[in-house]
Amino acid sequence: MQIKEIDLAVDDLTSEAWLEVHHAANRHVWGGAAERTSIAEIVDVAERRHEVRRSFVVTEEGADGPVAAAQTIRRTRDNVGTAGLWLSVQPDHQRRGIGSSLLVHCEQVLRDDGCDRIHEHSGAPVENGDAATGFAHVNDYRQTLLDLRQDLALPVDEAALTALDPRPDPAAYVIETSVDGLPEAWLEDRALLARRMSTDAPSGDIDLDEEDWDAERVRLLWNTPSPIWGIESVARHVPTGRLVAFTDIVVRPGQPDLAVQSDTLVLREHRGRALGLAVKIANLRALQRERPDVTTVRTWNADTNTHMVAINERMGFVVTGWTREWAKDL
Repeated sequence: MQIKEIDLAVDDLTSEAWLEVHHAANRHVWGGAAERTSIAEIVDVAERRHEVRRSFVVTEEGADGPVAAAQTIRRTRDNVGTAGLWLSVQPDHQRRGIGSSLLVHCEQVLRDDGCDRIHEHSGAPVENGDAATGFAHVNDYRQTLLDLRQDLALPVDEAALTALDPRPDPAAYVIETSVDGLPEAWLEDRALLARRMSTDAPSGDIDLDEEDWDAERVRLLWNTPSPIWGIESVARHVPTGRLVAFTDIVVRPGQPDLAVQSDTLVLREHRGRALGLAVKIANLRALQRERPDVTTVRTWNADTNTHMVAINERMGFVVTGWTREWAKDL
């Protein structure tokens, strides 16, 4: 068995073989519901998220292609000691110690790169976990949070959206939507919302620092040319003119029929007015108008975030999986 570091590049056969290991492992767990990605978007996100990513491939003599693949993810702006790790083993080569050997290698790489903790996740379509759950426990990872994966089938009938829409008092709040990029006038307020998101969203049994967001960081993430398409809706407080709620959806080129609803937040001082539902409804309407090719919206929420889970259920989302977040001190 040989572990080799590689540089990912678009239209590179070695990179595509590395990615196929992850796809094969994902299909083994999720079947036809497995998510897909692309080298283009993996390469794209690192700089825009202030990350350094190192990729590794495992080969064996006589094997037809790589048998395992991994990527270490080191943050460079905030929570710099906490790393991510993406590790997969070809299904036909699992339960032979390959994954454990690759994990030990990646953990040492992260130690050498100055990280002292890994925080990552694994998902399955069964509530009690799968082989990845056992793998995490055996390798001394502790569960910090359980997330529900919820899916919404599209299209949603306009009459249903109208019935759900809380339509805030226009003298108090207005809803605005932006497609594939954010207006410059939003950026300062969006930075504040992102900072609040980093601490207000449930994080479970792990301490994470507030993220350092400013207008330039928002601009880099949302207004830099990217293969990832996005749409965002916000609530503006009319008396102050400030943005007080937001939600965003992205569509990635590796799976253009799937939209991922990532972050939704209402500032605490403006909660209790159904603004979360209002921005979600506005964003869903815009998504269906702009991207009729999307057939599913997917989102994740902590199982303890009962308010947001209930909002999603009112919109028609159903639970399709469970994601466990893991942590290990290095």
